[in-house]
Amino acid sequence: MDTKLKRYKISKMVAFILCVVLFIATLTSIAYINRPASILRSVSIDDVLLSKNYEESLGFQREYDRRVSQLLYMLDNFKSEDYIKSGETIHQGSLEWRIRDLFNEKYYNQENFHETYGDNYDVPIAREKFKDDFEEEIEGIKQNLIKNELRNFNDLKKSLEETKGFAYYISDGEYSITNQDVVDVNSFTKKPGFLIYENDTFIKEPASSNLRKTIENYDNILKDRLDSEFKPNLKLYMSFDSSFIDSKEAIFKSCKDELLLWLPIILVSGLITLVTLIYLIVVTGKKDEEGNRPVHKIDKVFTEISLLIILLAFFGGGTGFLMILTEGLNYLTYSELLYGEILLAIIIGLVSAAIGLLFVLSCVRNIKSGRFIKNSIIYICTKAIINSIKSIYHGGSVMTKIVLIALGISILSATVVGAVVAIILILIITPKWVKKYEEIKKGVNEVKNGNLTYKIPVTGDGELDELAKGINQISEASNIAVQNELKNQRLKTELISNVSHDLKTPLTSIISYIDLLKKEGLDSENAKTYLEVLDQKSMRLQKLTEDLFEAAKASSGAIPVKFEKVEMMSIINQGLAEMADRIEASGLNFKINGESDKYYVRADGKLLWRVLENLLCNVVKYAQRDSRVYIDIKELESKVLLEMKNISKDELNIDAEELLERFKQGDESRTTEGSGLGLAIAKDLVRLQNGEFEIKIDGDLFKAIVILPKY
Repeated sequence: MDTKLKRYKISKMVAFILCVVLFIATLTSIAYINRPASILRSVSIDDVLLSKNYEESLGFQREYDRRVSQLLYMLDNFKSEDYIKSGETIHQGSLEWRIRDLFNEKYYNQENFHETYGDNYDVPIAREKFKDDFEEEIEGIKQNLIKNELRNFNDLKKSLEETKGFAYYISDGEYSITNQDVVDVNSFTKKPGFLIYENDTFIKEPASSNLRKTIENYDNILKDRLDSEFKPNLKLYMSFDSSFIDSKEAIFKSCKDELLLWLPIILVSGLITLVTLIYLIVVTGKKDEEGNRPVHKIDKVFTEISLLIILLAFFGGGTGFLMILTEGLNYLTYSELLYGEILLAIIIGLVSAAIGLLFVLSCVRNIKSGRFIKNSIIYICTKAIINSIKSIYHGGSVMTKIVLIALGISILSATVVGAVVAIILILIITPKWVKKYEEIKKGVNEVKNGNLTYKIPVTGDGELDELAKGINQISEASNIAVQNELKNQRLKTELISNVSHDLKTPLTSIISYIDLLKKEGLDSENAKTYLEVLDQKSMRLQKLTEDLFEAAKASSGAIPVKFEKVEMMSIINQGLAEMADRIEASGLNFKINGESDKYYVRADGKLLWRVLENLLCNVVKYAQRDSRVYIDIKELESKVLLEMKNISKDELNIDAEELLERFKQGDESRTTEGSGLGLAIAKDLVRLQNGEFEIKIDGDLFKAIVILPKY
């Protein structure tokens, strides 16, 4: 068992390590293969996988869109250098803002301004005078804005011109921008990749409609964008020659090769990560052989704190891991990998993943054991508040509860909405309380008038319900006491009658035969017979007296009990042997059934013998002649059960409980020699030995059951 448990713990530890390490390995591999794809800007990993080459990729289609956006922006905002130098591209808002700043600095804030114009000055007039006074400074502001516009225009042109293998021409009929000395549309269409837009005609190669379905409508989107310029004379020629495509194709092929190399590794490590995670979730918190779930120290951390740690580990630690890893990998584009940063990122990732997984598994164990909600700070605080309110309510007096309810309703009715709620609660609760009060009042009157069986309906656990329960318990206890008293009176009457009858019969016989002896004398031929009858009746009287005395002692518990180890089967056999003559005369056949040869009980040997003797005598007296008697004995955990069954020769027209009463006999005519004390004595003796005694009657089947503690 220890070896099996040790293997189980090792397997969980191995699965945990594999899950953490392979999870970080998967993320690192994804970041690594995503690095070369980012060099192509608009090319993604799925684009590399789904495209045969760069020309058929979505990235190449996005390159068209990016270049079109740049050219349209240049034409719309700058048009040409001469146009920029004319100041037409200057944003009037920017110019006015700078002139206002100059006005406030050089003119308005000067002391001579107020001396000249006073407090009731006209600002527009002052502004006009300011423009005349500072004409050169204002012109300088305009020239600075024009220089900024020229710089932005030239930067855009430079970025386009530095793109090797890219040619372009765009015109709105008045202005045009190009990097070609001679513009000839045929020179553009001869290139492997080109776009021609003229007179609302759109021609593009390669056409997106000839590529895969996911990008077949890309050209339509691009044409709609050009159409939305609302320039009837708009012309756009652009092309990508072989040098541009070949340079991109080389990087594209490199990305594809790396992706195909790493993709199986990513899939396998990702799959193993998922499998180990599922395994850990399934086996963690598994019940032991006794049906209990293990509780670790980490499981006692509050649920909110556990969830916060999981969020910090996976999102905080994960973000730091990916940022540092990406930075380290991106340096390969420029020089070489930053192995220190990559190692730091992996360490952060492993630690964060391990901590996060530990607390995830802790939450899983708490969910399985039902502690997830109960371990919550909110739940604990809420439960404590509710329990405090309950303890105050249920532990306080009625006055305290009424005051609390009144205060609650008063506070609730302090607002308009609360007042409506308070009124509704009063209309709902008050009738219920009044109805309960009326039921209690009715119940008290019923009990007062002697109806002790009346029960007041109880529908809850409030104060009135508790009062109703108390009244019901009082009436029930009173009813039981009355019934017991009536029963005791009846038993006393029957006891006196039965004792009188059983004692009177032998005494009458004794007196009668003594009178006969007096009359006939001892020399009479019947004297011997008379003496035998006198002997029998006196013995009968002695036996009744002894039984009555023993029943009294057994009932009062005055008999000393000496507990010892007693073997029950031997006592049964001894009893059968001693009563063999009577058993043979009755024609009874005893059958003993037991799984073992010996059954040891903790009892008093003498008292147990008396119990078995009474049971055997009862069977011999009242069992059907020539029938079978079954004695079954078996163990019940910490006890031993003895069961004796027989068929009664007389009809058992009596209840089992009544049969255990003193001087009760199954033969109501009392024609048998029994005293009716045997079963009552047996019951009391078994009770003195910490056992159980029971009588069961099923038709004419009589069954006596004795249960004693096992030694």
